Amino acid sequence: MTYRYGRDWHGKLRKPMQEITEAQARKRFTDGPHLSVSRVDAAGEVPDYTLVLQPGAAYVRSSRYDGHGREVSVYHFREQDDHPGELFLEEVTVRVYPDGEERWLDVAGSKAHTTVTFRPNGWARARFAVPGLDQARVEEFTGVDVSGHWVQRPEFGDWDGLGEAREPALPTGG
Repeated sequence: MTYRYGRDWHGKLRKPMQEITEAQARKRFTDGPHLSVSRVDAAGEVPDYTLVLQPGAAYVRSSRYDGHGREVSVYHFREQDDHPGELFLEEVTVRVYPDGEERWLDVAGSKAHTTVTFRPNGWARARFAVPGLDQARVEEFTGVDVSGHWVQRPEFGDWDGLGEAREPALPTGG
């Protein structure tokens, strides 16, 4: 696999925005501003994932894509004051696109999405939305096991641990 660096991934253009070299990315990882890293195949046009990182990886957004380059899931990890060296998975969004549609669509082209927000104390809120409908279904939960939501804060180059698909604890009951 190959890694491409920039500001973020441009799905329609199939390349990093404001592409930079690995050496420039290393400097941004330490000094800022934020950077992105996308893991791509030999063609380099559709990433498995893109990470957008604040300096030192205090915050990381991890986006995963389908074979058409559509963003299908987004994970948000953030450093917590009481857990130095670790990040907490605080939000997950999953998008569904129209059946049979085989072209690139931006996130507005999705037909539904679910966003689940977590807190380290076991609280969670799930929001189920369908574009075009006025009302989203929102549920709140307590007592969610979030012990698996903690990950090591990455060093430069340790991208796959945050880029790979994961199944966080999802709330059940109410």
